[in-house]
Amino acid sequence: MKHLLVLYLLLVTGSLQVAAQVAHRAKPGAVACQLQVATARLYVREATGRNDGPEVWAAQKAAGAKKGDPWCGCEMFVQQQACGLPSPKWPAAARNWSQSTDPRTFFIRGLRGSLDSLRPGHIVTFYYANLGRVGHVGKVVALGRAVRAGRAPRTYLVNSGNTGRGGGRDGAGVYNVNYPAYQVYAGANWSY
Repeated sequence: MKHLLVLYLLLVTGSLQVAAQVAHRAKPGAVACQLQVATARLYVREATGRNDGPEVWAAQKAAGAKKGDPWCGCEMFVQQQACGLPSPKWPAAARNWSQSTDPRTFFIRGLRGSLDSLRPGHIVTFYYANLGRVGHVGKVVALGRAVRAGRAPRTYLVNSGNTGRGGGRDGAGVYNVNYPAYQVYAGANWSY
């Protein structure tokens, strides 16, 4: 009886691992679409620097946020929708893109996973100690160079809304910003 239970557990966990591996493959063309849409939206700018303007308001409305709310999560939602890809239940909140209970979240600094797993198309979030929570979200569009072969990149080029040329969570538009690896708090795969 004990051997049957062990065999059953091995079969179940083995089939779950295979299912998880299949489920985490990106939809065909998803990453190419994400990168194309991210590049196309680099023109989006706030009108007066107060989370406003026609494109910003459209993103806020689409993601269920109010006018004037921070809109980095709203921008990720718009980009995902343009490619027919899923988003979290409340996409306007940056923290919802990398919840510890979500199976799409494969990396959380100090808890699980590795930065080595980050690839273009993956969503990354940034933790702010002064807020006590995740406060910004973006999409990896390119990996930086590794110092040595076999090592993780030291930087990630991240496309995000409500940011500026120097990064941060309260900027004036959609920009590609080069973030050091140590600033990335979590990574999630929303490409499937």
